[in-house]
Amino acid sequence: MTARIKYCLLVLTITLSFSCNKLLEVDVPDNLVHNEFWQNRDQVFASLMGLYTSVQGNLNSYQVWGDSRSSLYEPGPGDAFTTNHAQFLSHDIYPENGLLSWSNVYKSIGWINSFIKNAPQGLTNDPTFKEEELKTMLGEAYGLRALNYFYLVRAFKEVPIITEPYESDNQQVNTVASAESAVLELIEADLAVALAQAPETFEEVTYRYGRITKNAVRALWADVKLWKNDYQGVLTLCAPLDQQYQSRLLAPLEWYSIFNPGNAQEAIFELQHVQTGPASPVYNWFANFSTTATGGATWLGNPVNLMLANSEILYPTALPGYISSDTIRFKDLASYRLGQAIANGYGNGVEVYKFLGQQAYQLSYRPNNDRRTVNYILYRYREILLMKAEALAMLNRYAEAEEMINLIREHCNIPKLNPGEGGEGEEFFSRLLMEREAELGFEGKEWFAAVRVSRRAGLQNVLLNKSATNNSMGYSYQVTRARLLNPESWFLPYHRTEIENNPKLQQKDYYKNK
Repeated sequence: MTARIKYCLLVLTITLSFSCNKLLEVDVPDNLVHNEFWQNRDQVFASLMGLYTSVQGNLNSYQVWGDSRSSLYEPGPGDAFTTNHAQFLSHDIYPENGLLSWSNVYKSIGWINSFIKNAPQGLTNDPTFKEEELKTMLGEAYGLRALNYFYLVRAFKEVPIITEPYESDNQQVNTVASAESAVLELIEADLAVALAQAPETFEEVTYRYGRITKNAVRALWADVKLWKNDYQGVLTLCAPLDQQYQSRLLAPLEWYSIFNPGNAQEAIFELQHVQTGPASPVYNWFANFSTTATGGATWLGNPVNLMLANSEILYPTALPGYISSDTIRFKDLASYRLGQAIANGYGNGVEVYKFLGQQAYQLSYRPNNDRRTVNYILYRYREILLMKAEALAMLNRYAEAEEMINLIREHCNIPKLNPGEGGEGEEFFSRLLMEREAELGFEGKEWFAAVRVSRRAGLQNVLLNKSATNNSMGYSYQVTRARLLNPESWFLPYHRTEIENNPKLQQKDYYKNK
């Protein structure tokens, strides 16, 4: 967000007629004349597709903010891992860090604001454009705006709220940071509109899982409710998802299809990457050995904490060729390439294989023409089960929480928890975060999950102990824990450029002397 944000409209051309395979094939152009746009249904639809492209441009921020401080991360050996990344893994972040920039996210919000304000003009000018279709498109836009703000509020806590597009040089965009509660209120208001107006589903598979549907809204809203500690709200929103998805849980040996080819029957919302659209960044974040890897992985898996999370505590009986009794996810060349550790100056990291391969259990990387199409998974049903487990435990319904975990274990050929084995209180939530990492590791939200749990009364040590143990940058337990003792350190500083460009934005007290 800068003092001058160009007025941008999201469409590659105003003459395109889009078919169902055009999702995310739209670039994000600038400088289209406002009065020449919004004339018909095709222009409005093209702009809607551009909103999804704009969200794709935020994926690096989503991943760094939401996941990279997780204890599973280790530096990659390539030049892509920078001192900025190192600050996140060290839990010692400075306002000059370029990965703090939220400019792309606010640009995306600005384009969404423009769509919400201007798309209705198409009804006036195009009699073939039906009001019901516009209504569903607007539902999608509100859902995408809520998604962007939810990432911002979880990363920074207090952020500026902007709901009007920038359309004039006379318009002031300097805005104070709103309280977390106000941002969450806006998110929930947007999600209410989205749930009422977004389509139930789509026939075409890339639309069904790649665009905002009512199920995508329910998943996102359940996540918001969990952040707000509204546990009954979580269960209410998850109930329709249970009805539709519980019978779709994949059989154990089908687990890898979640990642390749993607859009599996458990999928809820994935950002689609197609051959002719913007390339997915996921492959190059994690690939190191493949002949198609460019410059070495940005991130590797921290094998010490992988072992801790997935063998010593959760799965005490290891099987030959595995690092745990999980016969699906933790065999070599399923989630990770365990058989080839990578010396990187900090430790011996393992390659995150689940995003890279064509199939599980044998070395087979995606070919060149397929690495750009790795979908970015935002929500899938097993995360819903883990959300429910967290909410049920907070309601002291631990037996039901264990049932949610056991549903996932059953579909990975993992021994079920015996009644009461998950424990209660801090013990349960420490185990739950490990269960999440086993299923959802490196998918973008595990730092947020640790922060969410540890902000609750009596649970601060869950994050402190987990994050300070076996730090991948080589810092001692005592040093890392000291850096995280103040819960304000769990949220990010504002980038120094944002402070300079927006006089109403004041740096957080915790970071003022850094």
